[in-house]
Amino acid sequence: MLSPFDIAHAADFLTARGLGDGPYQIKKLAGGYWNDVLKVSNPSGTYVVKCYRSVLKDSLFPNLPDAEAAALQRLYGLNVAPEPLAFWPDEGILVYGYVEGQVWQDDLVGMANLLRRKEAANAHGFRVVPITNEGILLEGDALFARCTRDRIVSAFQTGRPSPFATPTPERLSLIHTDIGATNLIGHGEDLRLIDWQCPAMGDLAEDVYSFLSPAFQILNLCQPLSEAARGQFFEALDMPRVKQRYHALEQAFAYRMAGYCCLRYQTVGDSDIAVRDRYIRAAEAELERIKGL
Repeated sequence: MLSPFDIAHAADFLTARGLGDGPYQIKKLAGGYWNDVLKVSNPSGTYVVKCYRSVLKDSLFPNLPDAEAAALQRLYGLNVAPEPLAFWPDEGILVYGYVEGQVWQDDLVGMANLLRRKEAANAHGFRVVPITNEGILLEGDALFARCTRDRIVSAFQTGRPSPFATPTPERLSLIHTDIGATNLIGHGEDLRLIDWQCPAMGDLAEDVYSFLSPAFQILNLCQPLSEAARGQFFEALDMPRVKQRYHALEQAFAYRMAGYCCLRYQTVGDSDIAVRDRYIRAAEAELERIKGL
């Protein structure tokens, strides 16, 4: 696998594979918890080179290079994701067009419109994720079972939401599953959703949850959205059935995400105190959200 810190190697690799001649300007991009990402510019243009790494085993957010490459191809032309350029599965390297713009801040209408545009994509062929209350809770159970029992884990296991029947989604969607603010670049009709390494065929309500979730906001160094902002988002989305499913499944999604956060802060330990503390705050925020529903 190509190391992004070896700039000379990166330039040689890209030239040999036909991505244009130098001179290259190569910069490591910040953001993300797992993969190494480079911003590369040469006379041919500016693009992103993603180098995949191993993630936490049986993670809620698997690292799937083939699926990300397929998702970018499936979304091409919908003004949703970056433009796919090249993929070398043996090296674990994906190249796509660089998206200019700022990280998402408060463009609720732009986000709602992006999700509506994304619904035009065909989800067939991607991994299938649970769409029922009980199925989502069981995934959360499996995550909590890997955790050491502490104050936060005990609170969730004691207050585990009860399963109940939920309405069936009108259709299964190509979902991103990890819509944090740092995965949203641009504004308005130019807003794009990046980092598609864990796409799935599932419920659009799951993407809505990840965008509105206080845990996702905290992990992306943002403040949780207010109730007023949530209302504005749903008004712009104008998909009543999706809103209904979101409210029906929110506790289950929160429980599952909290299981992931607890496992992560216990896995990270003291090796990165800032990241560990961020996961603790994210888990606690989901606990408060569940209590308030």
